[in-house]
Amino acid sequence: SENQTYQALTNLNAKRRILLSGTPIQNDLLEYFSLLHFVNRGILGTAQEFKRRFETPILKGRDADATDEDHRKGEEKLQELLSIVNKCIIRRTQSLLTKYLPVKFEHVICCQLTPLQKSLYKNFVASQIAHCEAASKSKSAASSTLSAITQLKKLCNHPELIYEKCLEGADGFEGTLGYFPADYSTKVVKADLSGKVQVLDTLLALIKTTTNDKVVLVSNYTQTLDLFEKLCRQRNYQYVRLDGTMTIKKRSKIVDRFNDPSSSEFIFMLSSKAGGCGLNLIGANRLVMFDPDWNPANDEQAMARCWRDGQKKQCYIYRLIATGTIEEKIFQRQTHKKALSSCVVDKEQDVERHFSLGELRELFTLNEDTVSDTHDKFKCRRCVTIYR
Repeated sequence: SENQTYQALTNLNAKRRILLSGTPIQNDLLEYFSLLHFVNRGILGTAQEFKRRFETPILKGRDADATDEDHRKGEEKLQELLSIVNKCIIRRTQSLLTKYLPVKFEHVICCQLTPLQKSLYKNFVASQIAHCEAASKSKSAASSTLSAITQLKKLCNHPELIYEKCLEGADGFEGTLGYFPADYSTKVVKADLSGKVQVLDTLLALIKTTTNDKVVLVSNYTQTLDLFEKLCRQRNYQYVRLDGTMTIKKRSKIVDRFNDPSSSEFIFMLSSKAGGCGLNLIGANRLVMFDPDWNPANDEQAMARCWRDGQKKQCYIYRLIATGTIEEKIFQRQTHKKALSSCVVDKEQDVERHFSLGELRELFTLNEDTVSDTHDKFKCRRCVTIYR
């Protein structure tokens, strides 16, 4: 690793080295190698030797187009790797918590885009900005590609998040202001303009009227939290909010207040980056993950906020995914990474840099002819498909 922190730690003179990690694999097997190499230098050879001996055959064996021989060799190398690393690893998973905590239910809810979202989405992916950036490999183009991806992700949340871009006629949004209703205003949240917000609005109303449960709303974007705040004010929901601007002292106060069973707050709004680790939100037993992160470990940490020691009620996790969009691509990539982690240890680089040209082009597409692109790709036989 060329990482300066890693190099500094490696150069420390220490007789014993211990690493604690909840996410030994977040993106790839070389991350796993780096951790093991730090605590037991040379146990897996050099990085190049590890890649040739283990990473390449294991990943090749997991490829959808792998031959029987590839599968056999991949499994053989996986078992060889496990026989080495299990000598210096103690692995404890969330399965231990199931003995002591109430049942947790996780639901992935695919939400169709609204007509406005579809029009804006299709206009953007058809624009020159998307095609040019996806086709280029320069550093400036890579930066613009990340920006384009971010705009698509925000559009999946609600058109309001890219309304300023439409007003400016920014790249990819030229001439799109006319797509919005004539009386459109950002002063109020129009839930019917976003598939995910429609689902969220209905879900919150149902929880509020039929239970006494509290809810955690999580998003990667503070803009989305702003949207949630407006929605809560419109619906007269009491709420608190935690993002990166809040001091540690103030965080502790609002967490304690929210967790108090007698408090009136119905919703806890959380920025996933600010509240991923360490927060105990057992005052709520329902959590909505409004948008996915490229790194599955970030989402896993955020979704674990209410299913923790002290929780007394059954927990419900709702992951909202915009159907046929970039969000499904992100979710599918997360699933692949978690599967890799499970087979090796049991999960931030700029993940977008690891896309091939073909994968980048696929990101800038919209699949309208599906209830769930993920369901189709994974050929899921267990889940129940509900047509809206």
